[in-house]
Amino acid sequence: MAANSKPLLSELIKKLKSIKAKDIMTHYVITASEDMHLADIAELMVKARISGLPVIGKKGKIVGMITATDLFIMMDMIKSGDVTENGLITASNPTVKYAMSTELHKLKKTTTLDEIIAIMKYKNIHTLPVCESGKLIGVIGRRDVFKNFYAIVKELYG
Repeated sequence: MAANSKPLLSELIKKLKSIKAKDIMTHYVITASEDMHLADIAELMVKARISGLPVIGKKGKIVGMITATDLFIMMDMIKSGDVTENGLITASNPTVKYAMSTELHKLKKTTTLDEIIAIMKYKNIHTLPVCESGKLIGVIGRRDVFKNFYAIVKELYG
């Protein structure tokens, strides 16, 4: 490691801690409802070029996330006929409620980019909702993190 790398590394960490979720989140959030069908979600995700979206429940609060990973898991289950919903076997087109992840890691608008990177890496989560007072105010995806992290790297290291 070159002698001048240490100051730059500390500057990188400083910048990562200065950037907040509110600075990099997508404000316009495409959402899903629990009763939407997976084929419609897949079509929406492809058209919008996104890999996950928040699921909003009947009371207007976020109740889950539906991601590309969830859709891949469901593809195999649908192919093998292992999908049951409401007690009925269906191999066709289950709803978001059946497939969504309900264990959520919600970010605050003050969560730092440094913390977001750690969450995405260690919890293997690629789409994170940003909430304030229980209300969804934005979303952060891998592309948001890549874009901002590597912009800092380019600025510091050329």
